[in-house]
Amino acid sequence: MGKFEFSIDCAVDILDNGGRVVFVAVDMHPTEIRRWISRYGGDVQRCEGKRFLFVDCYSPTIGDSHDVSQDPDILRVDSLSNIESIGLCISKAAVRLGRPVRIIFYTLSTLFLYNSPQAMAKFFQIVSSRVKNEYGSILYVLQEGVHDERTVCLLESLVDGVIQMRYDENLGREWRVHHYRGRASDPRWTRFDANKYAFVTAVDEKRLVNEFLDYEYGFSQGRTKQSNADLVTVEATNIE
Repeated sequence: MGKFEFSIDCAVDILDNGGRVVFVAVDMHPTEIRRWISRYGGDVQRCEGKRFLFVDCYSPTIGDSHDVSQDPDILRVDSLSNIESIGLCISKAAVRLGRPVRIIFYTLSTLFLYNSPQAMAKFFQIVSSRVKNEYGSILYVLQEGVHDERTVCLLESLVDGVIQMRYDENLGREWRVHHYRGRASDPRWTRFDANKYAFVTAVDEKRLVNEFLDYEYGFSQGRTKQSNADLVTVEATNIE
């Protein structure tokens, strides 16, 4: 639906504007994510280690060994069931880059396969609170159709806003700002196109995303049964 492309586009926008990014790679190898960032025009080679770091949660799932001396700009977790280690690596990466830092988490859904919903809810709350108060902002991606309504509602309650994404009757992609705490939002659906080179949408909606980034807001994605649409929940930061 464009969640991954949306995440990559946000990372490129942040880097292009001199910001710092920690990319938590759960569903894709860092090497592949580097290729996508380059396709979208990001200079990842110049930024990595200085304003960009990976937290690699993917390699352990495929048995890929990791030599820190060969790739010091990747922080590796040993297991997806060790969510405390994931939180620790995120903190280490954020401290290393300096604040404010934007954290992109792709995806949170896979962790639910290795951890109980109760443990994940606690992890989500702790990490979100820590990032918001100490580091910057965070973007969580949830895959469509994986979570029940109660879980999605719980995650929504811990953030500041919701953006919805969906397919229309012609399988075109649309999105809208469902709500945004403290600000007025436009409920109209807007078409967008996510291709291998750019995330293209209407000017006003793109300006809204850039405004989120300027104010150091992040995103989290899920799905509701009622609207059959993907949700992007927005968590504010207290970091100036």
